Amino acid sequence: LKCRRSDPTGFSPTCPASRKPRGAMSSFSLSDGRNVRVLQDEAGIGAAVCEEFIASAKAAIASKGAFSVAVPGGSIVTALANMPKGAFDASKVHVFFCNERIGDGKCYKGAMKSLVAPMGIPAAQVYKVGEGTPEEVAAQYEALLCGMPSNVVGKTSSGMPQVDLVLVGTGEDGHVCSLHPNKREIKMAGGGRPIIPISEGGKTSITVSLDFICAAKKVVLSAAKASRSPMVLRALRSGSGCYDCPASMVNAENTTWLCDKDSIKGYQDKKVSDPAVAHLSSFWDIPGMKAGVLTGDLAWSLLQFAKAKGFAIPAFNCTSTSTVNAVLEAGMQLKRPVIIQFSEGGSAFFGGLSLPNKEKQASVLGAIAGATYVRAVAPAYGIPVLVHSDHCAKKLLPWFDGMLEYDEYFFSARGEPLFSSHMLDLSEEPHEENIGICAKYLARMAKINCILEMEIGITGGVEDGVDNSGVAKDKLYSTPEEVWQVYETLSPISEKFTIAAAFGNVHGVYKAGNVVLRPELLGSFQDYAGKILQSSKPLNFVFHGGSGSEKRSIDEARTHGVVKMNVDTDTQWAYWEGVKQFYDDNELFLQGQIGNPKGLDKPNKSYYDPRKWNREAEVSMTSRVKVSCKDLNNV
Repeated sequence: LKCRRSDPTGFSPTCPASRKPRGAMSSFSLSDGRNVRVLQDEAGIGAAVCEEFIASAKAAIASKGAFSVAVPGGSIVTALANMPKGAFDASKVHVFFCNERIGDGKCYKGAMKSLVAPMGIPAAQVYKVGEGTPEEVAAQYEALLCGMPSNVVGKTSSGMPQVDLVLVGTGEDGHVCSLHPNKREIKMAGGGRPIIPISEGGKTSITVSLDFICAAKKVVLSAAKASRSPMVLRALRSGSGCYDCPASMVNAENTTWLCDKDSIKGYQDKKVSDPAVAHLSSFWDIPGMKAGVLTGDLAWSLLQFAKAKGFAIPAFNCTSTSTVNAVLEAGMQLKRPVIIQFSEGGSAFFGGLSLPNKEKQASVLGAIAGATYVRAVAPAYGIPVLVHSDHCAKKLLPWFDGMLEYDEYFFSARGEPLFSSHMLDLSEEPHEENIGICAKYLARMAKINCILEMEIGITGGVEDGVDNSGVAKDKLYSTPEEVWQVYETLSPISEKFTIAAAFGNVHGVYKAGNVVLRPELLGSFQDYAGKILQSSKPLNFVFHGGSGSEKRSIDEARTHGVVKMNVDTDTQWAYWEGVKQFYDDNELFLQGQIGNPKGLDKPNKSYYDPRKWNREAEVSMTSRVKVSCKDLNNV
């Protein structure tokens, strides 16, 4: 459809830009603030681009007397030819370019034909990319942007040039402008350069950086056709931005995606859950929240709620129905969620130590039995519960495989896995191998909506037969680059993963001064990733070796995105202490079946009955579980 430019009002009933975009279907917002508008087809997207341009131009001109826009080439600019002349004051418009081949001027020519000439924008206010080497041209264009009057191009607090609107198309591979997946240019995100030179394959060009795009007051991305559906699905998952899909990293102050019914289909069919939970008052307000075991999107939403509200959920190693009950009782008393987890050794104990376990079959059976028991009783305690499997080293992978196979079977019957999450601890392996194996398993777990916890760096001390007490102290501390490599590899597969990064953690109780906990490192990991992704606290951390940790270290860790903390040694002692105290208090009634201070013929059954001293162990452990919950602000 063409506009009737003779209409003095500029709004013609036949002009797509002057009415509701053709085929407008729906709109929604993501939890990270990005907006999505769904149009019928590519023509509808073109009309919506015109609408966004006109609205931004009118608002900027009204507020500061000028409007600046950065445009690409191709169909986005071609669509602007449908804007009605007179819809805004064209003399106040300043046009820049998102990318351009040096010496070619294709984007400039397209803008002159479809935007500048039809709308009457002064040619002097169209800023063509110059000539020279890529480095020279990039420097020139950067100087041009930085030298513009402040009402035309502003500056962010960090000094980044800020235009009013950036229009970008998206490629099937997720590229925007000339920022292509995993290329040097996208990996310069966070470096603070607005314009990046490109020299590749004998061709030279410049492109705006991700930093420049995200600094804009508004960004509009367009994606049409079914061929872009996988990219859109990948890009719209909140918190999943990564180098492999640059479009997923675009998150300006005001970001709008324009999709047609074909490009959005994959996202809608997957029923992606976007946990917009930060505004909720209680975890009970999370849609679908229930008492009992949580999995998939609901479990993930609970972890994101904890992160947003500054608390972490403690995870307690259990070895029996009695220890499970103690944890659930504490959660019930506090009316707070808890995590019950089973180690490989704890799983074997739960199933019975008399069973053969050469291939870890008893450990698989015990873990399944434990998780099934939790599922059976947890609803009665009236609280949400996550069921997790703890440290799985490479030598224990048969145990992991057995649990995952049962998860898949359970999913086929019930539509969810048996477990909420599983942990792979391959921190003793080379870093690349660790991440590679985790990626392989996460791809499998993503199909059943199961959460992966992985570890980098080494947690010292001894845990469930794994002895890291002699590890070099430098191995107890991860680096920002290592953590980012994990995110960069796993986030394209699924957003449902947590990282147990090492910051001096040690299993067990240790003497003060032997190891220095540095929870501030978690903050540096968040800053490193956040600068690249242009988002706050994009990572989800787990605190290992929580027993014996100082409260101030726990408090600081919580502020840096820790959503889960493991507790084992302290609750083991508490359980035993309950038995010990019962024995100390009733020693003379526990020396035989008959005979005590009340008489030589008096029975002692009410004292040695396992239910009696087991219950005392549970009461003692329940008290200690409540302390851990309070330490993590899970109250």
